[in-house]
Amino acid sequence: MNIYYAKQSLFLYLTPRQKSQLLSYLKSFIKKYSNLSTADILDKFIEEEAYYRDIDNPHFEFILEYLNNDEFFREFKIYTESIFEELKYKEAQKPIIEAQKAKAKELRKKAQDYKMSKMKPTKKQLYYYEKIARAHNVTMQNTENASRLDLRNWIMDIIEPKDDKED
Repeated sequence: MNIYYAKQSLFLYLTPRQKSQLLSYLKSFIKKYSNLSTADILDKFIEEEAYYRDIDNPHFEFILEYLNNDEFFREFKIYTESIFEELKYKEAQKPIIEAQKAKAKELRKKAQDYKMSKMKPTKKQLYYYEKIARAHNVTMQNTENASRLDLRNWIMDIIEPKDDKED
């Protein structure tokens, strides 16, 4: 069952606010115990709510009267199954989302490099380049027509020289 349909069709005997609180809590509860079966999660939920009722600090006072109701158990199981389906779907989508994130990161880096290639270097960048070139005894490039990107690349070449032997 679709999670959105489940939210609309289950626990209709609760007020919208009670339903929202319960479903939000159940979603995090089910995710926390996602390695258990639906029946075990239900047992754990009832056990936990009974414990909090016994110490006079229930999570949901409005749900106490439904803890022995077969309709509540049936709807709880349906909601649990829909959460499991949602978790499976998200897990299946994870590689695609990661690939999209990597591609977006690469595009942002290219855009940043392009922007830097059109800008003049800052005084701090020029000063840092001169200082680091002297410290490493490297001959300095002509910085008259250089861009921020050029200086960044030159500085990185000095700090982290590439080994031609590895290629």
